[in-house]
Amino acid sequence: MAGRDIAGDDMDMGGMHEETANKNKSFGERLVSWLGRLHTMVIHFPIALFIGAFGVELFGLWRRNRDYQHVAHIMLVVGALGAIAAAFLGWFAGGFYLTDRNPILMTHRWLGTLIAVFGVALAWMAARHRKGPERSRTLYWVLLGLMTLAISIQGFLGGTFMHGGINHLAF
Repeated sequence: MAGRDIAGDDMDMGGMHEETANKNKSFGERLVSWLGRLHTMVIHFPIALFIGAFGVELFGLWRRNRDYQHVAHIMLVVGALGAIAAAFLGWFAGGFYLTDRNPILMTHRWLGTLIAVFGVALAWMAARHRKGPERSRTLYWVLLGLMTLAISIQGFLGGTFMHGGINHLAF
């Protein structure tokens, strides 16, 4: 083993395996696979921004300062854009099927799509409330709370694919 770079050898072997597998795929198949692999990289920003917007809104309520609503609105806009990208890439990762034999994958697919749709709705609602601050924010708060819950569930479901099944959070 002396003088041998084990990590380098492993990476070369893995690289050769991937290269051999890619030789049998068309450009389109390689592109779809690559776009699907970007999903796991993109998901973290909308997760952080949506949950952060909820926290910023709560902080603004606690401080009784409406200026935090503007910050939350910006976070929701960027989070919604990120959620659209994550959902789009997720369809590449999971395949373009409306139903799936795996109920966890199907729930993850459609919940992610709904998170992107409701993310846009929340950003729009936040903008409306900034223009008309006298409007009731009850529906906005309910949707923002449900979004935070949905993202938590979505993260758990996604973790089942990446970290070893439904019991991946077992202690």
